[in-house]
Amino acid sequence: MDFRQAFDDLNYLDQLNPNFKDVRALMDTAQLKGTDFVHVYTKNETNMVIPARLQDDLLDFSTYGINDKWTVYHNNRQKSINYDYGMIVNFRNINISPEQVKEKQFIKEKQIKDGTKTLLDSNGNVVKDSIGNPIKVDNFKTISVSIYEFTQFKACQVTAKVDYIDFRNNQLIDTFPLSSEFVFDYIYANYNGDKRACEDSYYQYFDRRAVPFPSNEQMIFDSGEDLKAKLKGIITNNKFRR
Repeated sequence: MDFRQAFDDLNYLDQLNPNFKDVRALMDTAQLKGTDFVHVYTKNETNMVIPARLQDDLLDFSTYGINDKWTVYHNNRQKSINYDYGMIVNFRNINISPEQVKEKQFIKEKQIKDGTKTLLDSNGNVVKDSIGNPIKVDNFKTISVSIYEFTQFKACQVTAKVDYIDFRNNQLIDTFPLSSEFVFDYIYANYNGDKRACEDSYYQYFDRRAVPFPSNEQMIFDSGEDLKAKLKGIITNNKFRR
């Protein structure tokens, strides 16, 4: 903290008297000595293989935008740096559901316009207008469709914890839970009857066919974006040095 104060003082001096003696070099030294360096790495405590590309993406801190003036995160340990803190992402459990195909059948009905017809009164007589012409009205008919819907479903849940370690005394500072769920949910359908009886937005399912289920590795990887967002939230809201 003294180096951080020295940096601010030197910065103020540089504003008053730019390039005074070796103030810029001293500022660089104060910046380096006042910075907390954090080594970030993962541990796998599950009985499954964590895809390397997920770990690489999760630890690509250049995409997080979280390095600040006094805290720098490294996923590759550098020999020239003495790290103050460690952040360990411990993968604790990965649950992947069986591949499921759920089926259901239902019927849709709708009234649609089907030409016109002559308007009749309650006695069955033709109703005419003021000049004696028969009055025409829309004729409606009921159409129906029987739909056979199939839903392919598979879910993956990843649970982890984030440990903050103080390397100066090898003490655990804090622990935060981290979890994510990714769901593969794909619908396709076929029908018998007049498809106009269902909503236009449903037509897309009639153009589909069954697709291969994603692999377990792909499911785990697809949970990564959510994990990354939550990890960034933990780091942003919980600084190492308060």
